[in-house]
Amino acid sequence: MKRDKKGLSGTFELNKLEPIHRWFSYMEGYSSILVEKELEKIGYDSIEKLYDPFGGSGTSLLVASEHGIEPFYSETNPVMSFICSTKINGVRKAKQDKTILEAIKEIYEQIENIIFVYEADKKFDGFEKYFENNRLCEILQILDIINACNNSVARDISKVAIAGVAIQISEMVRQGDLRYAKENEKSKINQNVKEVVLDKLHDIIEDIENPDVNIAYDVKLASEDSRKITFKNQIDCVITSPPYLNGTNYIRNTKLELKLLGFINDESDLPILHGKGIIAGINSVSSRNGVIDVLECVKPYVDQLQPIAYDKRIPLMVAGYFRDMQVVLERLSVALKSDGKFIMDIGDSQFSGVHIPTHEILETIAMGYGFEKYDEEILRTRRSKNGTQLSQRVLRFEIRK
Repeated sequence: MKRDKKGLSGTFELNKLEPIHRWFSYMEGYSSILVEKELEKIGYDSIEKLYDPFGGSGTSLLVASEHGIEPFYSETNPVMSFICSTKINGVRKAKQDKTILEAIKEIYEQIENIIFVYEADKKFDGFEKYFENNRLCEILQILDIINACNNSVARDISKVAIAGVAIQISEMVRQGDLRYAKENEKSKINQNVKEVVLDKLHDIIEDIENPDVNIAYDVKLASEDSRKITFKNQIDCVITSPPYLNGTNYIRNTKLELKLLGFINDESDLPILHGKGIIAGINSVSSRNGVIDVLECVKPYVDQLQPIAYDKRIPLMVAGYFRDMQVVLERLSVALKSDGKFIMDIGDSQFSGVHIPTHEILETIAMGYGFEKYDEEILRTRRSKNGTQLSQRVLRFEIRK
């Protein structure tokens, strides 16, 4: 098993050097090493089906398939669902059909030989403000080459390359949240569009040709929303990291990728996507209609927040997060087989000085559906801006029916 260097297994950092995982850097993700460690503890031979209710970039799912475990997932963000399925199913198909790799190499050659045509004040449905004009002209012409490819699998895999460099070639940075880069933040990053796209495609071609990359199963979308899965006593293991209750806008953070890959027309489409997932950020509260139930175990924290929160949506966000996660946990309790394992990477939060022990509250809710925690491990500690010590930890549950 690969070793955790510098205690980074709970972050995506180690994946940046791993075949397939490195195609798209997912800041909110964890490492393949963490997943392998958990699967090894449980025993690879005892797991036939694995499910990740928050698929993200597909780390758990890719590792599972590489070890001969059938993977299933849910993911409400369409660009992440696309990246997740393409990295697994696309590579598996490309391993079986050489014409796919040939088509990707043809795309590579066309990009390598392209002579760009520039247009002053290039428009991009309002997204032009996030790109320097000439770089925008270049990336859109490269997308034209990819979209003209007749091989749908090669086309999709090449689009993952575009998603993988979208932030790098823009005027933005993604550090916690997506924002405009400061003067010194882009100076050391290569923003030559052709070079960075070709570098990413080179990695993709290299990984597909890598004889050590073997994917046993396609990944299957169980449902976009993990609150709506219909599994019943079918899943052996769940390894996941739910959205953290920290106000991060997971949709807005990927809006450049969503636009470049054609999943949205303009920014007015984003609120529709906010309302699809569980409530984890204040924008999700804004797009959710109706009264949010407050669970009894959450009420003390909501009561503390209401008079002091700097944004009136924060108490609603906290209440909504745990109400939504209650539904997810109930669905997982039905989906898992008896003695099934549920591994959750999670961090706690604080708002206006009120500490929200997310791990403890989720454990309380899970116990109500028959889960028993048999182990817990702190991966790392950190401090919030006001000095509150917070942690990232792995909770390990088992369910007996």
